[in-house]
Amino acid sequence: MNGALNYNFFNTLIFSGIIYGLVFCTRILLNKKYTSRTRTFLMFTVLSMTLSNLQYWLIDIGLRERYEVPKVFYVQFELLILPFFFLFICGYLKQRVAKKYILLLMAPFFLGMMYQISTYMMEIQNPRLTGYNFIAEVLTISYSLLLIILIFMKIFSYEKRKVSNLNNRKIEVNTVWLKQILIIGITICAIWVLTTQLFYLKGQHSFQTYYPLWIGISIVIYWIGNKGVMELKIAREREFIRSRKKTIEFSNRHSTPMGSKGKGLRLFEKMVSEIEEQQLYTNPNLSLQTVADKYDISTGYLSQLISIYRGVKLASYLNFLITYVLSIYHSIN
Repeated sequence: MNGALNYNFFNTLIFSGIIYGLVFCTRILLNKKYTSRTRTFLMFTVLSMTLSNLQYWLIDIGLRERYEVPKVFYVQFELLILPFFFLFICGYLKQRVAKKYILLLMAPFFLGMMYQISTYMMEIQNPRLTGYNFIAEVLTISYSLLLIILIFMKIFSYEKRKVSNLNNRKIEVNTVWLKQILIIGITICAIWVLTTQLFYLKGQHSFQTYYPLWIGISIVIYWIGNKGVMELKIAREREFIRSRKKTIEFSNRHSTPMGSKGKGLRLFEKMVSEIEEQQLYTNPNLSLQTVADKYDISTGYLSQLISIYRGVKLASYLNFLITYVLSIYHSIN
């Protein structure tokens, strides 16, 4: 526990990125407004980068050496960054990923941890350990580049499908910022290759060699966090606007036709008015029978009224009302 800690401008800059990443992840975790599968993958992407930088920062300033923390506690978070980002991309593009593929994405991380634990337990020493670590780092970089290529292919496939379906009413999302981040990711991988070469092959065994890499990751932490949340919010708002438009179109399509105010029409209008004003459709037990009993008519006659004046079955009409309420609820929240 001897020796002064190594603080300097660069690792202070890296530490500021770590603080931002932790605050961002805490905000996503605690804010119910951000609870979604896609945002969770975005959070884990940022968290993986943050913890990776934090781990190296603790080594660089000398805390691990001061408290003699065993190297077995080193976690290869860098093997989680792009798998989580890949899953975020799939969620952002509204594409499902089977569980077996998720396990396949995470397999290198578990293999890396097994390697870490086995080298510690077998007490492998330098120079063999340095050689093994170099091979492991090269494999990690290669895996990261492979995932970047796969993400690019997924984005290009999405854009190609979007162009070929111009009349598709499905909400399309912005992919330009994703490609920009991936280009930055390739640049960071190039820096990673260079620093790895300097560290292992040129004998520059100082963690300061990795400063450009860690600072680059700090910048990505800030950008991907803010940009990701903003783009998800825009996509959500566009979906809400589209759902409101569909609701209005549905309402107009099934609006009560003008004509003579017969007894059946007056009864139907009274029912619709009370159902909507009293929000009876929020009752989970609401059914054709309960509505018919309330107005002392038969279920057959009720179905006939709805078919004539709404052109839709009761279940479809109630689903329309519930969809409308949920749209209002999401807009408020």
